[in-house]
Amino acid sequence: MSGKSENGQVQLRIPDIDIGNDWPCSNDVLNRHEEIENLSPVLLNAQAPLVLAIDSPWGSGKTTFIKLWQLYLKTQNQVSLYLNAWESDFAEDPLLPMLSAFDDWLESKKVKSAPKKAWAKAKKYAPGVIKSSAVAAAKAATFGALDLDKEYEKLLADMAGKSVGNLVDSYKVKEELLGKFKSVLGDAMSALPDNQNNLIVFIDELDRCKPTYAIEMLERIKHLFDIDRVVFVLAINREQLSKSLQGIYGPNFDGSHYLKRFIDLDYQLQIKDVESYIQVKLNQDDLNEYFSSRRDGNNDFGTLSQIIKGVVSRFDYRLRDVEQLITRLRLILKSIPSSHNIDVAVLASLIVLREQNQVLYKQYVENYIYANEVIEFLMGRYTEHEKVPDYYAWVAGSLIRAGKDCYNESDLSSLIKPWETMLNSMDENDVKRHQIGRIIQIAQDNQGLWDRSNVRKTAFNRIELINRITIENN
Repeated sequence: MSGKSENGQVQLRIPDIDIGNDWPCSNDVLNRHEEIENLSPVLLNAQAPLVLAIDSPWGSGKTTFIKLWQLYLKTQNQVSLYLNAWESDFAEDPLLPMLSAFDDWLESKKVKSAPKKAWAKAKKYAPGVIKSSAVAAAKAATFGALDLDKEYEKLLADMAGKSVGNLVDSYKVKEELLGKFKSVLGDAMSALPDNQNNLIVFIDELDRCKPTYAIEMLERIKHLFDIDRVVFVLAINREQLSKSLQGIYGPNFDGSHYLKRFIDLDYQLQIKDVESYIQVKLNQDDLNEYFSSRRDGNNDFGTLSQIIKGVVSRFDYRLRDVEQLITRLRLILKSIPSSHNIDVAVLASLIVLREQNQVLYKQYVENYIYANEVIEFLMGRYTEHEKVPDYYAWVAGSLIRAGKDCYNESDLSSLIKPWETMLNSMDENDVKRHQIGRIIQIAQDNQGLWDRSNVRKTAFNRIELINRITIENN
């Protein structure tokens, strides 16, 4: 994951990280390598067939995890296959892109002749188990190497000689073809390296597919690929996929229970080191240049980092949420000359507020008397912490003081009074006294910190402009 931005430009389409070819990957900022190294021997040596689901919410890094896992296997001279289900859900039958993935591997120069011959037989039987509507469309897709039209016609002729004039006979023929397909596909697994027991097949982004396609994919895995030496790893958000199934079968359908029919094991993907990820995403050339050119740039950069870390914790932000937030910040700062006044605490806080609570955001835009409600929503009540985080005082004081150009003294006093009451009620040894005092000091602007006119107007205008832009994910 590079910290460089070409020509200082902000990428609106969030890219996947640069995996490279070395292990451990230098861009593995979440330190997944130990996790992958521990998981690999378990699956490579497990009794197969087996289906493992990597269960994690969208945006938590499942695709990156899989790509890193593939890199590790490659460095260990182990074969793995990858299929992005979401990118292939245009296919009439999910078996087609699955066959294509196998075809790319088993037709390669590295594969010996015996498994190639077995695979050639499997391809001849494949048309009998593919949807008839899909066979007609196969030539138009990227699976022409399977030559499905010709083989399907041949199979129809073979079937005619086996008395398939009724549904029972037709079913028996299908069942026979299915058995032969699985048998020769199993023979083709001899193409695996001598030091590899199982083939790992990664299926990514299944939960983003059309629900009907996702179900068909799971059914194909269970009924066609439940053979020795094949392990499927599915990247899913189980909760989201379960809800999608309810869209097909009704709101009372138990989607989670249904998925157990297809999935043998679940693995919960945890985000262990989000702070390192945040630091990497903030370490962009344009941000470094922007803050270094400002009078209080170093302090502003540190405050921004602390705010984002606090937001991640409070609102359970995922990696994609973090990246989108920082991308929006970069776009806004890019549009503001370094000589102009801006407060990153106010700016970052309001971007988050607009995403998390638009009603309160609009109230705050129209009337700064809602400042304390905004503070509590964004950061919680001070009593939640044994010690108030350092950034809390600056953010809270800044959000109160940001209305400097529209407050009257009565409004300002009413916003500061709860904090003064709080301070006066505290024991002299209370660790929170200093920070509460800082909130009051910053809000009152006793040290002339707020020689920043139009901060409020600049923040609101830029936020509204940038929020008309959709930040896309690859």
